[in-house]
Amino acid sequence: MTLAWRRIEAALRSWPDRRGWIATGVTLLWCLPLLGLIGGLGGFAHLDPLPFGVKWVRIFFLVMLVPALAEELLFRALLVPRPDKPFPVWQAVLTVTAFVVWHPFQAYTFGPPWSALFLDPWFVAATALLGAALVRLYRVTGSIWPGVAVHWLVVAGWKLLFGGPFG
Repeated sequence: MTLAWRRIEAALRSWPDRRGWIATGVTLLWCLPLLGLIGGLGGFAHLDPLPFGVKWVRIFFLVMLVPALAEELLFRALLVPRPDKPFPVWQAVLTVTAFVVWHPFQAYTFGPPWSALFLDPWFVAATALLGAALVRLYRVTGSIWPGVAVHWLVVAGWKLLFGGPFG
């Protein structure tokens, strides 16, 4: 347990340098259009902005904690080694797979209102793309904060602007 705590603590304390934030911007430039394409083709993302109000603000901030921060701690800080450690391709594939499988697992166990969506192949493809991008960001920066920011922007943007479901 102490190794897990040390990894989480190191990930939380590490702040990316300028190069890390540039990598984050570049990731957003290629990842967001691909996610939008997958969401559009899969029918789970379409322009449908939620009117600004209390619900909007609540979702905006709640998404920062769950899923962004919680999932980045679990699937990046705990499973992905820091950039100075070896990271074979099989381990990267396993890490992304765990992130992808987590979403259908939620559908089967917790049964959120959007469970069917978590089982949709288009959504699974989008989750895999996002997971791969977030692993890459963690490996480049050694910090979870760029991944938290990207994860948060993707999920909050989807829910607030592109018709993502609410629970």
